[in-house]
Amino acid sequence: MIEPIFVDDTLTLYHTNMENIINDLSFNYIITDPPYNVGYKYPNYNDNTPSHEYIKMIAFLKPYKTIMIHYPEDFCGDIRDAMGRPSKMVSWIYNSNLNRQHRAIAWFNCKPDFNLVKQPYKNPNDKRIKKLIEDGSTGSRLYDWWNINLVKNVSKEKISTFTNQIPYEVLERIILTTTKEGDTILDPFYGSGSLYFVCKKHNRKCIGIEQSKNHIDSFYERLEREQ
Repeated sequence: MIEPIFVDDTLTLYHTNMENIINDLSFNYIITDPPYNVGYKYPNYNDNTPSHEYIKMIAFLKPYKTIMIHYPEDFCGDIRDAMGRPSKMVSWIYNSNLNRQHRAIAWFNCKPDFNLVKQPYKNPNDKRIKKLIEDGSTGSRLYDWWNINLVKNVSKEKISTFTNQIPYEVLERIILTTTKEGDTILDPFYGSGSLYFVCKKHNRKCIGIEQSKNHIDSFYERLEREQ
């Protein structure tokens, strides 16, 4: 068994490849933002592999309750081939200078309950909405269209040594609609560790697997900054 490189009350972190250890771990859910196989220059990982190799890697997640963030086209292609049909999907949209302005979030072998997270009413002056508010309602259930900005360079979440951070709010919505307190969540592509901070806030445990020492160093920097 591979030994973890970091352990605290929330996290157990491993420096290895997912394939080397995932079958030895115990957890309730996987929540992950994997490499998208688009030629991004990751340290220690080739993000431009043949389709059959990428499908084989992602297929390691198929037996588990998995929530994945990816591009919509891939959920119709390689991800579908690796994971099958999702039970639920939402669109995550954002304003940015990127060519793509949205991604998708898909649930496999599990489903979210959007009644567990409230959002402000769109028409608070509507007579029916006013009555709901008077009766104590704090908002409406989540929709399947999440408008959440990317992590900007000026954001308090931003870590300078890492790009492509997933915003806390995205992970919070996934966690709060899908998991319960005390659950253990695995991220086999841990990155800079956004999952850790959301799990710590909402009383979940997490396991991280990360093959890049650069990304692990970014997590340590982030951990020191936010303590």
